[in-house]
Amino acid sequence: MIEKRIAGVLLSGAAFLLVEVRFEHREVLGETWRGWIPLTCAALVIAAGVPAWLAWARGGRKLLAALFAITAAVGVLGAWFHSDGRPDRAVARVVSAWALPPGQNGGEKPGSAPPALAPLAFSGLGLLGLLVCAGRGRDIR
Repeated sequence: MIEKRIAGVLLSGAAFLLVEVRFEHREVLGETWRGWIPLTCAALVIAAGVPAWLAWARGGRKLLAALFAITAAVGVLGAWFHSDGRPDRAVARVVSAWALPPGQNGGEKPGSAPPALAPLAFSGLGLLGLLVCAGRGRDIR
């Protein structure tokens, strides 16, 4: 069951995201409720996802698909919050950094703003999980 194995690896990815986001959000957790959203999501995916993974053939696959769909949505929401509701400007800022010579900051102090596209790691994890879990139930051969 390659799909179940992939889903298991993606669950471990959620655990790594939980640890990393907890570290990166250490300051903001005391400032705003929004910083708790990805932590809650990752914890939910792990807490409900592991039993669902164990019950893969008995409806667990469908539950995992729903959890991964929520994860993808949380990533998009995080990108919205990280960009102050202007993802177009955030993308332009990130893309413009490619034109800078290495070692220059382009007038922006590193760490002065949240990483605009980092929350999309949640979306990537969620979309991969959704692709694996929302299949027809037949394993990839």
